[in-house]
Amino acid sequence: MIQPLRDIGGAIDKDGRFDHKSAANSRKDLSLLTIVGECDQRLFGMTPATRLARQLASLGDLALVAHASAVLSDDTVAWLASHPGTVIASPAGRPLAVAAEQGQVEAARAAIAGEVADLPIVSADAIGPVYVRKLRRTLVPLALALGEQPRAIIERRLFASVYKGVTDIVTKYVWPEPALWLTRLSAAAGLRPNAVTMVGFALTFIAGWQFYVGNLGVGLIAAWVMTLLDTVDGKLARVTLTSSTLGDRLDHGNDLIHPPLWWLCLAVGIGLVDPGHPWIWPSCWIILGTYVVGRVLEKTFKNKFGINPFMWQRFDSRFRMIVSRRNIILLIMTAGVLVGLPAEAFGLCAAWSLMSVLVQAARYGQAITHARAAQVDAWLR
Repeated sequence: MIQPLRDIGGAIDKDGRFDHKSAANSRKDLSLLTIVGECDQRLFGMTPATRLARQLASLGDLALVAHASAVLSDDTVAWLASHPGTVIASPAGRPLAVAAEQGQVEAARAAIAGEVADLPIVSADAIGPVYVRKLRRTLVPLALALGEQPRAIIERRLFASVYKGVTDIVTKYVWPEPALWLTRLSAAAGLRPNAVTMVGFALTFIAGWQFYVGNLGVGLIAAWVMTLLDTVDGKLARVTLTSSTLGDRLDHGNDLIHPPLWWLCLAVGIGLVDPGHPWIWPSCWIILGTYVVGRVLEKTFKNKFGINPFMWQRFDSRFRMIVSRRNIILLIMTAGVLVGLPAEAFGLCAAWSLMSVLVQAARYGQAITHARAAQVDAWLR
């Protein structure tokens, strides 16, 4: 069945229904979306039609004609916008979507319904890998049909497509599976990404307070849960296409503020657990100082060369996995608390922080030298 949204005259709400009230507030005219066929299954709490409605802004003035089962990544939608009149198909060959000029809508509708084959058809594989700067990785655009593959598999592929490629070892290897399940649960419960961010924000201060009063184990548990939610909120926003400027500012603001707060509170708390240990405050000042210097080096590198410094060469991406940042310090401190040596672990964090910032500074100097002969560019492109 063909469902042109211009005939329904409403926006699609989070339950996949057409809501007339929200249509008036939509940033994109939903008359430019035509859904062909039916699909009652949901991905992360929404129908594929809901996702498509939220992706319309990428198409400019073009209309999108799509099958009700079509699940497209943002890169695929962007490719459709640059290739109007070309149909993208699922791996099994089902016509899924096409960006069309107003005069092409009827022909596009017939092509997606399988009635005619007048328009060229390609699969997502034909697009080839696309470098996504924000995710620091190269991706193959997705064009999948819900029903051709199990929902769980498509959700997993969609989740993987919004996960950062260059990050620390905990985020890269430990958090993906629990973050996927929490993202599914949050989406099913109708939670907004900002709600998850606010829970993480509260845990930031709970962890800091527990560190401050010397409850290091409890503080570490709260801190680890906060870091997991810090992964979940961004992924929830991307898979449900509900990113917001406020959420982005809250997330990045908290990312900048909480590490120095935690390290200060840790110094106080370790002093209560192991009073008089000579390493505590020198370690704290080294960790705080190198945190600031590392951030400045990262920002300066990005401003000068236009890329994140951990994207320059393969070495930098691998070094990012263990560079002295929040999760690595938490990992060292967790091991130290478990063996009863928190002050010594804090000293190790300071030593690794100093080593990390020296490596960053050396790499910045090498990039300056490299730039005299060739462009400094991301190795994954």
